[in-house]
Amino acid sequence: MRCRRILQLFGLTAIIGITGCGVNQKAIEESENRINELLQMGIPDSTLSKAKVYVYQAKDAARLGKTSLAKSSYDSTKIYIAQAEALYKESLDKLLPEVNAIKSKINSVKANLSGLQVKKIDSLMVPIDSLLSSKWILNAHALILDLQARLPSLEADQVKADKLKKTIPGEWLCVNVTKSQEIREINAVEKKIFSLSRDGKAKLIENKKGQSGQYLKEDYEFLSYGTWDLLGDTLCLFINRFAAVRQNFQKIYVENGKKVWKKESHPTYDSLITDGSQNRFITYPDLTEDFKQIKRF
Repeated sequence: MRCRRILQLFGLTAIIGITGCGVNQKAIEESENRINELLQMGIPDSTLSKAKVYVYQAKDAARLGKTSLAKSSYDSTKIYIAQAEALYKESLDKLLPEVNAIKSKINSVKANLSGLQVKKIDSLMVPIDSLLSSKWILNAHALILDLQARLPSLEADQVKADKLKKTIPGEWLCVNVTKSQEIREINAVEKKIFSLSRDGKAKLIENKKGQSGQYLKEDYEFLSYGTWDLLGDTLCLFINRFAAVRQNFQKIYVENGKKVWKKESHPTYDSLITDGSQNRFITYPDLTEDFKQIKRF
C-alpha cells in the first residue's frame, strides 16, 4: 500500500508539475524528496545518479528563468525516478519471499540456542523487522543476509557457552600488588572477587588499600550486583546496582615548605544502574589467566 500510494502521489505531481512552459518549483522539490526517499529505501545511488543530475539541472534552470531547459530536465527526472521505482517494485516482489525464507531459517536455528545467543539474534532482528514493516525490502534484505552469515558463529558460540557454563560458578580472585624499588613506601594491594552463582546472579567486590604512588594513598571498596551469562567464551556481567562502601584517600600537599598528607574522603552511596555503564566483559582465557577460582559453587 505504501509503494502504491507513493507512486500515485508522484503521478499527481507529474500532472501539476508543468505550469505553462515552466516547471512548478514545488514539483522539483517533491522530486528531490522522492529521490532521497528512494535512496533511504535502499535503491543504489548509481541507479538514481541521472535523476539527481537532472533534478539539479531543472532546479538551477528554473532559478535562472531557463524555462525550456527546466521543463526538459524535469521530464528526464521523472523518467529516471520512474525507472528506480520500477526497480524497487521488482525487488519487492522478488526479495520479500527470500527474506521470509531466511527469517524462517533463522527462527529454526534460534530454537536450538539459548541465553545471550538468542538475545543476540533478537537484537539483530529488531532493525530488520522495522525495515520490513516500512516495506524497505532492499535494506532489510542486506541486513538479514548479514545475520544469516552469522548463524554458524552463533551456533559455535552456543557450544562454547554450554561447555564453559559448568566451570564458571564460584568465586574468582584477582590480586594486584603495587610496589616500587625506588620508593619503598609504595605498597598497595588491589583485590577483585567475582562471585558467580549457578542461578545466574553475580556479585563483584573490588577494593584497594595502601600507598599506590609517591603522592597517593588509597583505601576504597566497591560492590556491584547483577547477573552473568556467556556469549561464546566471553563472560558478560550485567550490573544493575553499584555501591561505594568506602572511598578514603590521602594526598600530599606542600605547606610552609613541608610535605603534609591530607585525607580526602568521599561519601558512600548505593545506586541502581540502568544504562549498562558498569557492565563488564572478559573472555574465559583472560579470566583463567588473571583470576584464580578459590571456591566452586
